[in-house]
Amino acid sequence: MENKETLGKRIAALRKEKGLTQEQLAEKVGVSAQAVSKWENDVSCPDITLLPLLADLFGVSVDELLGVKPVEPHVIILDKDEIPNEEKKGKGSFNFEWNKSSNRWTTVAFCIGAILICLFFLLHSLPGVQMFPYIETEELTLKGWNYVWPLMLFTFGLMNVRSNIALSVTMMAFGGYEFVRRVLLGYGVASLPTIPWYVILLVFAIVMLLLVILGKTHILRKKERIVHRNGDRSPRMDYRDDNNYMRADMSFGNGTIHYDRDVLAGGSIDSNFGDYTIDLRDVTTFAQDCLLKIDQSFGNITLLLPKHVRLVKSSDTSFAAFTSTGDPDPDATQTIIIRADVSFGSLQVKYL
Repeated sequence: MENKETLGKRIAALRKEKGLTQEQLAEKVGVSAQAVSKWENDVSCPDITLLPLLADLFGVSVDELLGVKPVEPHVIILDKDEIPNEEKKGKGSFNFEWNKSSNRWTTVAFCIGAILICLFFLLHSLPGVQMFPYIETEELTLKGWNYVWPLMLFTFGLMNVRSNIALSVTMMAFGGYEFVRRVLLGYGVASLPTIPWYVILLVFAIVMLLLVILGKTHILRKKERIVHRNGDRSPRMDYRDDNNYMRADMSFGNGTIHYDRDVLAGGSIDSNFGDYTIDLRDVTTFAQDCLLKIDQSFGNITLLLPKHVRLVKSSDTSFAAFTSTGDPDPDATQTIIIRADVSFGSLQVKYL
């Protein structure tokens, strides 16, 4: 999109890219279809308060919407000691250092798989207990390896779920299915059929397609990169503000974002597989109907608020928690609305 284009032409082009009609766009931003038509024909311009919402709907920054050179993302500089071990040792390495958050999930998944395999052998070897019986006939062979390899496949899928969701889900589903099928066969139950290879490939392709279609979710977005002092690059954290509208996209790490503006008009935070802190204590003015949207999965976010603002919560949680500690000042008149979608993680708001 070139800067010589008018704002109206940019809105029209972005609307068509999203597959929206003028009526649908008008409904999303709370105006009439005639108003959208006037924007696109350069008869009038959107209210300045609608620009962050329009930019969010189109997936661009306010500067890009206005045809201005995009604001460069804040660059987080990490010390050499903070560089994840996997970058120092190269791809494919694996270590058990718990203090490195990037290794925690892999370590936990590996331990889960090892426990499952050890439990299998333990239960099989208990005297007087006929669990997971070994069978060897002309029609059927069920011995240790026949039970163990599905558990190993499940474990490898679990360990790599952060790097390739589609492949990992397929491996976990197939490994779990084959283990259950073998257990049932050992007890004479043959109700589950063998899965052909082409069915596995079909499931993988369907899962991959669904994830691409749902690529708007933060787990699947292309991860932003930051520059270390030694020149290496690593997925970590992207933060910027557009006209007092805060945007943050964080994954697979930990850190603190300190919003140092006096005014907060709203914001959008996407986070997964990490532990992050968002510090808003320097904000003196929260815009009317200030809305902060937080999408958090498989991790934790701590939000620090000043005492002169009241919190209004709107949340949708799945196996997660949205809690708050402390209280605002009794005479606090400003309000921040937090609309949170939290899955397998936690969001904690603290008044300090």
